[in-house]
Amino acid sequence: MLYSATELLNKHPHIELVTFDFFDTLITRTVSQPTHVFAEVEHQLVSSFGERWKGFSYKRVRAEQRARAVAAQDDSYRDVTFDEILNVLSTDMDLSVAEIELAAQHEMATEIALVKAVPFGRDVLDEVQRRGMAVMIVSDNYMPARHLVNMAHAAGLTNIEVSHVMVSCEHGGMKHNGRLWREVLEYSGVPAKKILHIGDDRNADVEQPSRLGIATYRDPRMRASHRFPENTHPSVLPLSRLEAWLRDDMYASEWETSRALGAGPIALLVASQIADVCDVIGERDVRGVYFAARDGWLAHQVWDNTLSASISIPAHYLAFSRSIFGRASIAEVNDHVLDRFVGQNEQLTPRQLGNRFGCELDAPDGVDVVLQADQLRELLVVNERVVVEASRALRGRVIGYLRSIGITSPGHHVVVDLGWTGATLADLSDIVREASNGEATVEGRFLGLYWDATPHRTRLAMRGYAVDDLDATENNLRLLGVIRFFETLMTAPHGSVTDFADADGNFTPLFARSDIETAQYSAVIGMVGEAAIESASAIVRGDHPASVTLDELTREVAWATMMQVGQTPRKDEVAFMSRLRHVASVDHQDDGIPLIARAPRSSSTLPYSRTQVLFRDLMNQYWPQGTIRAWEREKKTSVLADNIMRYWPIMKHRWIEVDE
Repeated sequence: MLYSATELLNKHPHIELVTFDFFDTLITRTVSQPTHVFAEVEHQLVSSFGERWKGFSYKRVRAEQRARAVAAQDDSYRDVTFDEILNVLSTDMDLSVAEIELAAQHEMATEIALVKAVPFGRDVLDEVQRRGMAVMIVSDNYMPARHLVNMAHAAGLTNIEVSHVMVSCEHGGMKHNGRLWREVLEYSGVPAKKILHIGDDRNADVEQPSRLGIATYRDPRMRASHRFPENTHPSVLPLSRLEAWLRDDMYASEWETSRALGAGPIALLVASQIADVCDVIGERDVRGVYFAARDGWLAHQVWDNTLSASISIPAHYLAFSRSIFGRASIAEVNDHVLDRFVGQNEQLTPRQLGNRFGCELDAPDGVDVVLQADQLRELLVVNERVVVEASRALRGRVIGYLRSIGITSPGHHVVVDLGWTGATLADLSDIVREASNGEATVEGRFLGLYWDATPHRTRLAMRGYAVDDLDATENNLRLLGVIRFFETLMTAPHGSVTDFADADGNFTPLFARSDIETAQYSAVIGMVGEAAIESASAIVRGDHPASVTLDELTREVAWATMMQVGQTPRKDEVAFMSRLRHVASVDHQDDGIPLIARAPRSSSTLPYSRTQVLFRDLMNQYWPQGTIRAWEREKKTSVLADNIMRYWPIMKHRWIEVDE
């Protein structure tokens, strides 16, 4: 239960001394987690002093880890000092004495520049001092007390003095191992039963002092935005500022994961789609811009909100799906068609399969008998003529629709999509080229392109903004691991397009209605989308409260955003996504698959051969990183999660690539 400052102190009328944790209790920063301070330092050092400082932020984290390991060999209870960390860093980066001093000055200055007071901690401190009670700050940190005081003063807590501060690096022990609490009792001379401690960490600020009889109160709200600390790099800073703003904006209310996802990472990626379009428009003559359904729906809303009045190039919402443009190009029922339209493990009736192609299939055993995948494929081969005829008729309706939105007009047209393979957009490009006699060209702008996009590069120009098929194999696999996460959230309120009306109906798009997708959108995903549109629109306009602007949204920022959330989700995000299903069938008519997979029985003793099959299934059907994060938090599945990360290191929490 959360109390006001007055309520909390009134509950403890016999207290003489109130002790405070410092970081995330009295002060926080305008970035979402502590190690992002190092990312800001790296940004400054690289900007001012060159490429020599690239990789500083990650190496700064690793230097602290190594310095702690060395210190523990001497005394497992003591904390490391800033000087000890800098000594390790100087070796790791081969820094001169002057360079180490430069790094230290920048880090301390940046800590002060980014600091701000935590409202509840500030209010309690004010009330404590108003009542004339004694105050002490008890912190596990490598910085000296003087620096913490400087930070407190910069945050407006000007009554804090060095005599109020006990920091672990100066007192031979830490809160986490209990030794610093014994120092507090000895130094203060106040009995434990007359001390109240306020902090945010369950072990250091609750369990350890409680063992000595100290009353405690925990307020963890400033930790809501923390992620895996090693993934720190200047490219994470726009998302970090957004998540810090959301942390502060929701401080006085309940944490809403839907809003945190929408107004944070999803908004950044939607704004990145807009930034990419603006880059293209600035580079060449563009006839029209088309945001592809359903992945481009959010970006189209943002464009209409922000740029439609100032940019004369028409921007349309393109009814687009792999079902439509794949089956509008069928000249024969070959292996490619069979693989594309019948899933490896699908079970359908001939009626359902016929609906997928917009025709009635001749089925000897009846149209309502459930068939296996191999039987369905044989049925398509037998019905090749009717399938090709249906494709030809559909192609006519597709061309009618494309002409109605202007994409067959002479000139260069840009289509914006999430990705991931390029095959569907290549089919669209072929149809546009044919319908325009080669006078219209299509360019695909994707947030991410997976490696099987490569064969389609001869069919159209395309680029992956965050990552593409020409990137490293590891990053292509990481992209594959987050595809379902982003497809599920970056979507539209309508279903997938399954057909178009004929000429009498003005070639109006006809959309599928999936009960599961409709229910998910109404209950959950719609809230993510609303928050994303509002936040992304502010980014594009340049008036976002987090001071994130369109100019900052580079390829590296988009990739960092995808990885920070998709590969290292917080616990609340995994719980949120576990409620959702991903509908991946070509006609979007099924109930989908849960994003988080169930662990197999006897998962702790699963042999490597079975683990290989499991990993393949995770990558092809689920959100693998979210699943692994969920499994590693459960005792009965943690071994399986560890084994997967050991066999396939790209599934580990760290995604940044830094030479060590």
